[in-house]
Amino acid sequence: MRELLEMIKNDSRFSVQYKNRTSDSFGIFLYDYPEFSGAEKNYDDQSVAGRLGTLVGKDISKGNLEITCTFSVLHPSFMAEIREIKRWLSGTGELILSDSPEIYYAVQKVNYGSIERELRHYGRFAATFVCTPFEYLVEGKREYEIREVLFNPYCVCHPIYRITGEGSCSLHVNGNTMSANIGQNLTIDTERMIAYRSNGELQNTSVTGDYENMYFKEGENEITITDGFDVKIVPNWGYDV
Repeated sequence: MRELLEMIKNDSRFSVQYKNRTSDSFGIFLYDYPEFSGAEKNYDDQSVAGRLGTLVGKDISKGNLEITCTFSVLHPSFMAEIREIKRWLSGTGELILSDSPEIYYAVQKVNYGSIERELRHYGRFAATFVCTPFEYLVEGKREYEIREVLFNPYCVCHPIYRITGEGSCSLHVNGNTMSANIGQNLTIDTERMIAYRSNGELQNTSVTGDYENMYFKEGENEITITDGFDVKIVPNWGYDV
């Protein structure tokens, strides 16, 4: 047991945060560093008669990123604590690893592995976080003015536009246009490809245009909006994986 406690002490430098709670708050620690897998690109491949192999076309999609963490649990009520941990590690949320606190992962679901119980009060189990294949910057979650996001030093990103005003409005991004009828406020979420009001009411029929055309490219971007309207932008900066 003394060796086990010493291992916990030495491993306390690494933890995970999920839905604003950390593994440390449960008194658990990672048996090893997380394992990353998946996020494989899918290509539009075509077979040609008489040709060796296939023609690899453009990439059309990317699979989910999977991050597997093996947690070690030491607790007098071992199974009760496991149940509490599973309640914590459920549903969607944001995952942050302590060695990269500036990055978060958008988790779609969590899968659990089997529980390996070595002692009465000690055991291990694995949790696999199924994530969007992108590393998001924490600083890209807040709202910015247009002038602050014209240069994108990261990968292509899918921003959120929060527009306020009244009447017909046009948002121009890199020569592309999305038009909308604004009734006090409208949020255009290019990642989820939906438009809605601040109260959550969907307004998809109030906008015309292609959500993908509103993405930020790498480097310099051009962004303007109809006079009389204000827009705040959540850039969702980050890196492809």
